[in-house]
Amino acid sequence: MKSKTIIPKNTESPFEKDEMFFSTTDLKGRILSGNQVFIRTSKYNKEEIIGKPHNTVRHPDMPKLIFKLLWDYIQSGKPIVAYVKNMAKDGSYYWVLATVLPIKNSKGETEKYLSIRIKPETKYLNFIKELYKELKQIEETVGLDKAYEHLINKLNHIGFKDYDDFMKKVLEQELKLKEDILVPKINNKISFSKNMKQIYNIFLSFKEIQSIYKEIYQYTEEFFKAGKFLKENSESIFSLSDDIRLISLNSSVESYKLGANGNSFFVLSTEMRKTAEKSAKIVKEVEKLINDALSSIEEIVFNMSISKLAIFMINKFLEEVLCDKCGENITPQVITDICDNKSAIKERLVNINKISKQLDLCFNKILTYLKTIKHLIKRLNFLYLSGMVESAHQIKTNFSIIFLQINDLVSCTKNTIDSLSSSLSSIYEGNKTIKKDIERILDIVNDIELTLKKINNQVSIG
Repeated sequence: MKSKTIIPKNTESPFEKDEMFFSTTDLKGRILSGNQVFIRTSKYNKEEIIGKPHNTVRHPDMPKLIFKLLWDYIQSGKPIVAYVKNMAKDGSYYWVLATVLPIKNSKGETEKYLSIRIKPETKYLNFIKELYKELKQIEETVGLDKAYEHLINKLNHIGFKDYDDFMKKVLEQELKLKEDILVPKINNKISFSKNMKQIYNIFLSFKEIQSIYKEIYQYTEEFFKAGKFLKENSESIFSLSDDIRLISLNSSVESYKLGANGNSFFVLSTEMRKTAEKSAKIVKEVEKLINDALSSIEEIVFNMSISKLAIFMINKFLEEVLCDKCGENITPQVITDICDNKSAIKERLVNINKISKQLDLCFNKILTYLKTIKHLIKRLNFLYLSGMVESAHQIKTNFSIIFLQINDLVSCTKNTIDSLSSSLSSIYEGNKTIKKDIERILDIVNDIELTLKKINNQVSIG
């Protein structure tokens, strides 16, 4: 029988800022499960919504482009964050910030998708509402490609380099507003059944993880600031070889003007050119490594944000389960839902560890190259001193100005290298702390996995 067409209405379905909900789908987007807040907000009962395609709750105001992006990301194994306007069974709407993650099996193959939603509160929601109207119109008139171009242009206009940049920063900012709101509260005097007592212990373990995460996240902000400083202060290093080359060219021109009297300056100019050539190769490597380090820092912060979100979600879900079923036995679906959320957390943690190790390699290489640049700067300083001695004998030349430029470049580069080394040390220490805390969390997660296996065996036997 054909389903009844739902007519959208300008009424908001209740979804509070201290609430969260999740749903899981199979690889074709059919809903497998969801928590009570999802059921209540969508206004479908479980029997109606389970097995239905997730686009059952899609609002007609949504641009097709956003769902194309969503599927492109998750089918390639990557998470995505997007603002989404959904429609409940009665036609009312609700806005969410959705984070959709592939859930993988033990072989690393994606077997389902998990979508975690929070109520959006940052300034970007109003921007998105207007943007989505424009995207819808462009899609209907000139197609998806033009709509994508418009999306990127609008994001560029407000300071984001691409959609990845936008979604990473938006998730981080939305979560900052939720730090003290998404805190579950359970009365520890409640009497639980045996299985529920184990679930309560898992809840306490995840609360411990949440407290560790709070500490890490505070350190991550400093870590990210150091990365930003690294980016802003590395530009002078990137231009070093060009600056030396220009000075050596000016020196060569001046030496030619002096004819035979300019031989000593020509030798100095040649040495400067050789220094420029050596530094060019090193600077190119340093630039690549710094960009790699900055990308790694962004990825660590993004993975931290997603795992923080998933920890909030699992704690809210466990609160929901414990408060509603304190005297009942646990169901297999609840175990599956806990495992799915736990898997999302664990994968992010493993990713952070992997990226952190790559970051350490970057640091060591950058520091080695900076030492080499320091050596070249010492060579430049020697050329400056030699040049100043020689230029004292040549009154009608610009050599004194040229060699003073070298002195300024030497001084500036020394200061920059010292600043970069300090920034790298800060990032290195932050990375070390993060790795240590992530290992602590992974140990707790591994203990949780063992408990879940025991509960699952008890439920299966029961």
